[in-house]
Amino acid sequence: MIGRLHGKIIEKQPPEILLDVQGVGYELLLPMTSFYSLPQIGEEATIFTHLVVREDAHLLFGFAQKQDRTLFRELIKTNGVGPKLALAILSAMSVSQFATAIENEELAKLTKIPESVGKPQNAYWWNSKANLKEWHRVISLWKYRTSKLWQVIRQTRQMKPLMP
Repeated sequence: MIGRLHGKIIEKQPPEILLDVQGVGYELLLPMTSFYSLPQIGEEATIFTHLVVREDAHLLFGFAQKQDRTLFRELIKTNGVGPKLALAILSAMSVSQFATAIENEELAKLTKIPESVGKPQNAYWWNSKANLKEWHRVISLWKYRTSKLWQVIRQTRQMKPLMP
């Protein structure tokens, strides 16, 4: 699997970019939140990736932040949410905004996402309490991991160097 790419941005056409990595051009689909945070054409960027293999295509999705990719992966594991809807969700809101909407059960924010409107299966998914409980679990786990990481960072900063 391709976990991340680092190279020069050759083309930018929302929501796609072409990234040159040592002479190989990778086409990546990005959520708009990641797309607009990238540097200009000709500059270098590091993109976290997720490869979706379908019968008719191999699609490489890119993310400016690792946490965006993590949420994308959790979203596509959910019944009724494919890569297109997951990309739309990440284009509409940040990971923290999504977490807040789930924690506060703000379903109105979630149903305003363009790809979810008018699709009965998606309307059912967004309104499902069972899925909200699952997202509470996912968000709690993510927050737990983040808090543990900061705890380790704080402890590391307090340690004295072994060598002067």
